[in-house]
Amino acid sequence: MKLYKSIVLVVLLLLISSFFVGCTKEKTTKATDYSDYPFTDISWTRKAENDTETLRFSSDGSYVYYCSCGNPVNDSDLNEGYTYNDKTKVITISYVETTDETVSEIKIEKCTDSVLKLNFNGEIREFEKSKN
Repeated sequence: MKLYKSIVLVVLLLLISSFFVGCTKEKTTKATDYSDYPFTDISWTRKAENDTETLRFSSDGSYVYYCSCGNPVNDSDLNEGYTYNDKTKVITISYVETTDETVSEIKIEKCTDSVLKLNFNGEIREFEKSKN
């Protein structure tokens, strides 16, 4: 009987301790902040073949790219945000799902107050700062 009580006590202590270990506060990660970069928080537009495209990299790491008809460009509606490497000047887009049209790395070729020139897998696209 004494052995039974000891086993029950040990099992009970293990359950309680696992509960506390499982309920520890999650580590908080530093929020993304790209506000120091000149291409963020600006709507950039370009005239494409049949439409006008708008691109925006927000300082919080979110990203949108769509045409004036409302359709996403290069599967941008499937993105989960971006990261930026200032040394390589490469923007890496992360996606929920990828397709043949997905471009996951965009290299900044030029960035001024009014022009953003980007390399999408060898295709150079030049955007101008939106007047809105």
